[in-house]
Amino acid sequence: MRSDPGLIRSKAFAAAIVLLSLLPLAGCETPPSGVPSAADIRGLKPSGRVTMTQFFVSGTGLGSGTLAFRGRTYPFTLIGSLNGLGAIATTEASGEVYKLSDVSQFPGAWIQGNGNLAISTLANGELWLQNNHGVVMRLNARQAGITLSNGRYEIFITLNQ
Repeated sequence: MRSDPGLIRSKAFAAAIVLLSLLPLAGCETPPSGVPSAADIRGLKPSGRVTMTQFFVSGTGLGSGTLAFRGRTYPFTLIGSLNGLGAIATTEASGEVYKLSDVSQFPGAWIQGNGNLAISTLANGELWLQNNHGVVMRLNARQAGITLSNGRYEIFITLNQ
């Protein structure tokens, strides 16, 4: 089966338009510099639960998810980026949220990764994210596709109204 270069270009252009239209939602917030670990949540109870799905093309990912917090469910949208050559992959993740005391601390910039070179085609494992409010997500993630990055991953979350 042969790929149509015009179709590929038009899909890439459409993805770029979607990404550019979502950038204002990201708030242009700078992600935190630290990467969380088990030591950051030792002895703490989860304050909520998260599920999310994301699709990556090149170095950009778009997705959605839900936050369950204090008896309510909050849907959200996310934009992600990988440092490296990029990916053609999908990621599904779910897990606990720690150190969240108010839902207003959830949206914004999140970071994951230690800067190690990563090449993956199919992966299951833990994904640790932290934001500027010190909120930590510990997720079990499943990826299908191929990714070539330096191991650093950033997402920007916006709660849906």
